[in-house]
Amino acid sequence: MKRKLLLPERLMLGDGTAPFNGVYAIRINGVITAAGLSVALAKVQAKHPLLRAAVRNDATGAPWFELPAVHQPIPLIIKERTTSVDWQQEVRDAWASVFNLEAGPLINLTWLKGDAQSELILTFHHSMCDGGGGLMLVRELLAVADDPEKEIGIHPSFTTLEDIVPAHILHGKKEIFKAKLKALFIKGALASISAFVSTRGRQPISRQQDYLLHWKLDRQVSAALFQYCATKEVTVNTALCVAFLSAFKQVKGAKALNKIICPVDIRRFIPEITKDVIFSFGLSLELSLNHAQDVSFWERARLLQTVASQKIKKMNPYAFMLPFEYAHSGIKYMRKFLTYGKPVYDLMFSNMGKLDIPEQYQTFAVDTIFSPTVIGPFSNPTTIITSTYKGQIDFSFVSNYQVLDYQDALAIKEKAMALLTEELPVQAPEAALSSII
Repeated sequence: MKRKLLLPERLMLGDGTAPFNGVYAIRINGVITAAGLSVALAKVQAKHPLLRAAVRNDATGAPWFELPAVHQPIPLIIKERTTSVDWQQEVRDAWASVFNLEAGPLINLTWLKGDAQSELILTFHHSMCDGGGGLMLVRELLAVADDPEKEIGIHPSFTTLEDIVPAHILHGKKEIFKAKLKALFIKGALASISAFVSTRGRQPISRQQDYLLHWKLDRQVSAALFQYCATKEVTVNTALCVAFLSAFKQVKGAKALNKIICPVDIRRFIPEITKDVIFSFGLSLELSLNHAQDVSFWERARLLQTVASQKIKKMNPYAFMLPFEYAHSGIKYMRKFLTYGKPVYDLMFSNMGKLDIPEQYQTFAVDTIFSPTVIGPFSNPTTIITSTYKGQIDFSFVSNYQVLDYQDALAIKEKAMALLTEELPVQAPEAALSSII
């Protein structure tokens, strides 16, 4: 069984030497065992073919997901936990880890083992799995670790384009013509742009220069923000976009690009990609702010909400996916531009929303699910991901010293949180906005 990688998957895979990993960290209170985790990993791997796959190139150099005759089990790495912040270093190490693509699998689990409290660090290659898929894997792993007899089902084969794109679109003459025409434009534009991008004497940014900021809003402030956004008729996602873009402008001044890229879960548009199917990429929403001095924060939020809603309504996942499948020959231009070109946005931002993971299991409880992180080899790795668990909004802010100074990142975080909470009917205590150290 094998499947050719789609172009966005190839883009994230690169040549296999540079990591592009997604990471989930989960804090557990109570009893977990190596035997229980091994059973959970085996059962989850048996369900999802991609968790057994390796990546191998054909005669033309194109990569394929392929199931080896004998697959390797998902590695379980056990380390002793000494402090409550060990997980942060493990996450940073996970960003820099390189999977053995030809052997597989493109996933592993680290258990930071403590007496009463532990962390699980799930790392996967982004070319195989996105944040939504990672959350599903966390849910399944915890369920089986708690109850080894639990049935989670089996997916018999890889998800292909034929599985998720209606036949009349995938094979329609009109749709194919449009897709090929758009692919020609994409390749031509990228070839022209990349011609002005020099690689002489330049190296991709170093993973050793990456950093992580993590913090939470407490339950009271989180609840107040949810309620206030509802009264203003904007989503929390939009309010957060306004806060971070405004903070970038305040901190970076003329160097701020006033552009934020928000991944949109493709599962919202393609029902065949269900919540228990691994998929690696989604759609993207590009937003900018009206920075006029006489526009208030919440008026900006309402204006941006209108724009975001209109853009999401017009999204067409098939019109996004199909042209790329006729543009594989342009991938070298895409990689060159994304790796060595100047950044064209301030940050990527993703809000995972409320995480549907149980808090209490039979032998353990979930203390915290830290918002996931992802980082790749491209010229701007700055990414903020938020999620809500147990009523608290959690933030992971990832960047690199070569791209965004650490002190600037701290200032952006503080200014964004101040803007977001200054009109709330509760006073945000300092502890609610502080990093967990």
